[in-house]
Amino acid sequence: MADNKKFADYLAQLQEAQFPRWADLPQFDLYMDQVIQYVNDIVSPLGFGEITSTMVNNYVKKGVIKAPIKKKYRPEQLANILVIAMLKPVFALDMIAKGIRFAKEGRPVAQAYDTFILTFVSAIEQANSDFNDALTINRVNKPDTTATQHAVVTLAINAVLQKLMVEKMLELEETPAPKEGKKA
Repeated sequence: MADNKKFADYLAQLQEAQFPRWADLPQFDLYMDQVIQYVNDIVSPLGFGEITSTMVNNYVKKGVIKAPIKKKYRPEQLANILVIAMLKPVFALDMIAKGIRFAKEGRPVAQAYDTFILTFVSAIEQANSDFNDALTINRVNKPDTTATQHAVVTLAINAVLQKLMVEKMLELEETPAPKEGKKA
């Protein structure tokens, strides 16, 4: 790799990112432009693509999130949009919708969302500490819904992180290193 320090800095940036837990989400309704700004402020600096109002409208149209009430989005919708924004680099929208539905089975939305965020943060920490080694994913040995939900979330998050890391590595490989002795 051309510049391990830059990549380590990128991983540190991922680790320092503040992903809001359920209690940290705005507990009041937001208009579309506020939702877009809130989500993009969290995901864009990390290399995730920005979301747009057209995308959010598409999520509503396809039933991935509930329609806004009087043009306002509730915390559950905001949480779903954040999850979609974090998974869309790797998964198709219909797969993300299935994953969201599965994660919410038999538990409150807040718990499902917090589990996703905590697992995402844990995966970032693991990737940061082991970025020169292959990521190891524990297997689920018995048919336990909670263990399966955790495995599904862990696998999905690792897929997103690995894709982001590969893209960053390739981006850093393409950027020529400045030559010593020459001024920029």
